[in-house]
Amino acid sequence: MDKFVVFLLCLYLTFSGVIHIYDNIIDGFLPYNFAPGWLNAYWTALGLFSLLAVYLLITHRRSGIVLMIFILLSKVAFNSYAYYVLDVLESSRLLQWQTLLLGFSIGVSIWLWNSQKARHSRHIFR
Repeated sequence: MDKFVVFLLCLYLTFSGVIHIYDNIIDGFLPYNFAPGWLNAYWTALGLFSLLAVYLLITHRRSGIVLMIFILLSKVAFNSYAYYVLDVLESSRLLQWQTLLLGFSIGVSIWLWNSQKARHSRHIFR
């Protein structure tokens, strides 16, 4: 079951990363001109960091969990700021989806972290 959950998380992170990389390919480096420079740079970097999180979730699960939670927490925080304070995002639907995914990811991360520990200790005692 944990492999399926990791697959779902990787699917989301891959989709998110590909969207940001696509924006960079189509519209050039730092394509989010409507946002302040720091937010433009953050959104641009998300493409690579999301794909790095996928790699880490597959190869070094705990490191991947930490990076994924950091990405999702910062996404929700920065996108909330962009929507509510800067008013540069048109709709809150994506923000609501990201907040839901953050909650899901935090919940399953605790379980995935502990399942990794249990798997490791079973391996040691065999």
